[in-house]
Amino acid sequence: MKDLKEIVFLSGQGNHQLGSKILKELSELYGQSCTFDHINFNKHPEGELDNRIVSYEKLKGKTIVFYSSLSSQELLDEALDIIWACKHQYKTSYIIGIFPFMWNRRQDPIMEIEEKEKWSKKTAKPDEIQRLRETIYFLRCAGLDEMIVATPHSSAMAEYCKMYDVKFHEVDPSPLFASKIQTSFIPPEDLPLVKVYTPDAGSMPRAICLACILKCPVLFNTKNRATNNETSIVDEDKNEIKRLEKEFREYYNYKKIHYVSSEPIKDSIIVMVEDEVASGGTANKTGIALRKFGIKSLFFFATHPVLVWGWRNKLFFNNPFTKITMTDTIVRGYDKQTGGKIFDISLAPLFGSVLFRILDQFKE
Repeated sequence: MKDLKEIVFLSGQGNHQLGSKILKELSELYGQSCTFDHINFNKHPEGELDNRIVSYEKLKGKTIVFYSSLSSQELLDEALDIIWACKHQYKTSYIIGIFPFMWNRRQDPIMEIEEKEKWSKKTAKPDEIQRLRETIYFLRCAGLDEMIVATPHSSAMAEYCKMYDVKFHEVDPSPLFASKIQTSFIPPEDLPLVKVYTPDAGSMPRAICLACILKCPVLFNTKNRATNNETSIVDEDKNEIKRLEKEFREYYNYKKIHYVSSEPIKDSIIVMVEDEVASGGTANKTGIALRKFGIKSLFFFATHPVLVWGWRNKLFFNNPFTKITMTDTIVRGYDKQTGGKIFDISLAPLFGSVLFRILDQFKE
């Protein structure tokens, strides 16, 4: 275990509330207080960054834990500024980044397969810039050594971290979701009725993680995303459904995977899980479609409350959901409250535990 005197905790301006909760969890695990050192955040009159780490003289040779939920390009630039200064100007020895939400998380149109030096045919979009890869590259160049994120959009983030030698850790909220389902939302006698649903194949790993805890089947659909970014559920034929079910069962080594139309779900309790909610339109359309199967209730769990303009009108249109749960990776302030329609859950305990395990591996 590394002595706390050798660790400096710094926070950016992205969702500082969650960062404080994480340090509180870490303090309880350590049995002593962990606090953020102060940063004066400022800009020059022309708009250039003028951030200053007040106790910069104590940084040399230390391990830095830098926290910020990177929900905008401005917050990403701020993080790069602080990380670069710590590593290259003030000569810290190691930097761990805690980024609950990651800007450019969906900007992964192409996965470069390093060994074969070619583009993946499945996701090839050569006309789009690989900004997720670019973000990881810039963080590494700035001085980042290790990072912790919650529910990345795809496996691309981990692959890019591996490419640029950044140790990667994912916080999976499935245990917290499952706990709420088993202890608060659903009576014990109804738990056998639960089935986890994923609106698209890309969310399959998240759905399986939750289903493994709940010991229940996974249901899925395929969907089409039009050029206007609107999505629709694809009505696959029987042969394609069988092929997809077989492929997913073998690939994920989970036998209880079914296309939603091939598994009787009348009177079932459906738990829909997603990585984020942006407009809420896809979740709403999917929820309304599931209701037509005669399900008993529908619970929706999402990690990142992105919530773009107009989201309430789309997410709650003919509201199909029994209850919606979102985490606190992005601040959901008063302007995004719903009068109790959304249940909030904090990922601080999970982030605190992961950070504790990382620091526990450091030698004195």
